[in-house]
Amino acid sequence: MGDLIAMWLASVVGVIGSVAGMLLIRTEIAFKRRCVRIDAEVVGVREHEDGDGDLHFYPIVRFTTPDGTTAEGESYARINTYRPPETISVFYDPRDPSNFSEDPRTGIHVGLILLALCGPAAVIGLWSMTN
Repeated sequence: MGDLIAMWLASVVGVIGSVAGMLLIRTEIAFKRRCVRIDAEVVGVREHEDGDGDLHFYPIVRFTTPDGTTAEGESYARINTYRPPETISVFYDPRDPSNFSEDPRTGIHVGLILLALCGPAAVIGLWSMTN
């Protein structure tokens, strides 16, 4: 009975993780196809120390699109390599300039990792339940 519950749980977690990974990949590919590269000014950096004592840096960037829309928000950097008033390239969604990223491939990579970790669990769990 315990093995059946473990296989059922592996199947559910695997399927949910795999679907989430596929949706993330799909969303990020759509963003990558329509995004536009633009130079943004680093206007500040917010530091955050997590529970493990690791420092995370969130550069605050601002840019103005060709149609005159100004967008500002936080990006994410593992290492504090940005300092105001540096200029960095970001990719933004022309339909919603507040949706931007330094690297539009990041979400695709996360989705692939989810698929790599959860896909086998789903397959093994479902296969075990049918045999």
